[in-house]
Amino acid sequence: MHDTEVGCRIEGRVGYLDFPHDVTARVRAAAYQAYSELADARVDVIGMNFTGSDYLNSAGIGLIISLVEDAAQGGRQVFGFGLSSHYHKLFGMVGLTERMTLVDSEEEVQAVLEGGHAADDSTKVSDQEG
Repeated sequence: MHDTEVGCRIEGRVGYLDFPHDVTARVRAAAYQAYSELADARVDVIGMNFTGSDYLNSAGIGLIISLVEDAAQGGRQVFGFGLSSHYHKLFGMVGLTERMTLVDSEEEVQAVLEGGHAADDSTKVSDQEG
């Protein structure tokens, strides 16, 4: 994946956004394009994959906030995974955990959706129906 590409893929009812190494203003257009593809496919759940991401600046955080808000307005449940402990804490500080659930891995997204629980009790599991 190039440094400005945001991948998207669908597995069952979950649409995944695979973010690049640096999440900055440079990925904004690609992120919205990928999100639009998932929204057009009418997925119920968005999984934001930060496994390959090591850097999110303020514009990148703003982008994530906008995407999460768009997903929430569309009635979609949002998960984030692959974040370092630093960004995990930052997402909580900026209020993202009020609208999304942070888990450790893609497998944990599936486990939560199948009735399991997120490993971190400070995250919010939404009961929204799409």
